[in-house]
Amino acid sequence: MAKAGFDYPDPFAAAGSERWETTEPTATERTTARRDVACQKSAKLVTVWAAAETRIQHRLIQQKTNRLHEAKARKDRWLAAARRVLKGAGG
Repeated sequence: MAKAGFDYPDPFAAAGSERWETTEPTATERTTARRDVACQKSAKLVTVWAAAETRIQHRLIQQKTNRLHEAKARKDRWLAAARRVLKGAGG
């Protein structure tokens, strides 16, 4: 965005700017949005962001496997109890 003449601190600041909290989008807002999208595409923001997020999630899954298995077992118990209640209620 700097090349387009904007000074936003991060890739999401333009879209979240209070400047755009109007009842209708202005011409300036549309222009900024087009430049923002072009910048995000050229930087492959979504691809890079998704890859980083995926790596983080995979690492957390590996680190927390036991806790995730415990949570699944707890959920399975809750679902089994709910099914028993529903079955007893004619559901």
